[in-house]
Amino acid sequence: MRNRRSRKNNAPTQNLDSFLDILTNTVGVLMFISLFITVVAVQSSTVVKTPLVSQSKKKPHFFEIRGNKIIYIDDKEIDRQIKDLTQALPECPVPNIPESTDAILYDYYITQIQQYESCRARIVNRFKIFRGKTDYYNVRFYDLNALIYEPIHPNIGESHKELGNTDSEFTKMLAKLNPQTDYLAFIVRTDSFAGFREARKQAWKAGYNVGWEPIKQDTPIIFGSNGRSVGIQ
Repeated sequence: MRNRRSRKNNAPTQNLDSFLDILTNTVGVLMFISLFITVVAVQSSTVVKTPLVSQSKKKPHFFEIRGNKIIYIDDKEIDRQIKDLTQALPECPVPNIPESTDAILYDYYITQIQQYESCRARIVNRFKIFRGKTDYYNVRFYDLNALIYEPIHPNIGESHKELGNTDSEFTKMLAKLNPQTDYLAFIVRTDSFAGFREARKQAWKAGYNVGWEPIKQDTPIIFGSNGRSVGIQ
C-alpha cells in the first residue's frame, strides 16, 4: 500500500479578518490624506463669484472694505507661512502591502501601518494648530480645507478719505504693485460702498484693473479650495 503523503498547510494560523479590516482602513486613510494634502497645496480662496467678469492672467491682490476702511488682506504672506510649515513637516513613508500573508510579514505590516497613521496624525495636528498672521489679520485653518481671516482688532484699516494722500498705505501699495501684471480685488461689506467707490477711483487713476464682490456684514472672510474668484469687471 502506498504511503499517503500529507500536504503541508502553509496558511497562517492567525485569523485574517483583522488584517483585511486594517487593509481596508489603510486604503481609506491614504485616500483621505491624498485629498487633504491636495487641498492644502492649493492654498486658494472661496468668494462668491460674480458672473460679469473677464478672464485675466494678472495676479489679484485682495482688500477688504469694512466701515469704509480699506484693509489689505495679504494672502501672499500667508502662502509663504504655509509653505514654511509644509517644508518642516515630517516624512511619512507609505507602507508596502505584503505580497503574501505570512505571519511575520503580517505583523511587520501592522507595525508599519501604525507608524504611518501616527505620522499622518501629527501632520494633520500641525495644520490644526497653525496660526498665521499678517499686519491686519490672524489666520487659521477652517475645517482643514480653508483659511479664515479674522481682524486683529475692530478698528484696523485706512479711511477712504485718506486714500488719495501721497503718504497713505493704499497709495504706497499702488506704487509697489504693477498694473501690467497685477489687479485689485475688493471684498466690500454692505456698509462700505462709498469706500469702495473711492478705492476703485484711485486704482483706476493708477492704471489698475479692478474686481469686487459684495459680502454681508457678518460673513467671515474664508479662502478655501474652490479658487480665488474675484475677477476683473
